[in-house]
Amino acid sequence: MTKRDIVQRCHENTPTFSKALIQRALNLILREVGLSLSRGESVKISNFGTWQRKKVKRKDKEGTHVKFKPSRKLLMYLNSSDIKIKK
Repeated sequence: MTKRDIVQRCHENTPTFSKALIQRALNLILREVGLSLSRGESVKISNFGTWQRKKVKRKDKEGTHVKFKPSRKLLMYLNSSDIKIKK
């Protein structure tokens, strides 16, 4: 799924909001998530999950990775048989 897909689906669910407004809101949210992670902060969205920045040291490689931990509610939703997956 791309940002364009997210904007389209949000617009279908809330047609009173323009695609441009939805795109601006999504870009602001993603920018804030990125900025928070770049400052070393964790980002938690209730009922969705938490992103954390982790330092990684392996042999001669060193760097930073972002780890995502899904919430229990998201995991229950993903593991339920009620989900219809489009291919």
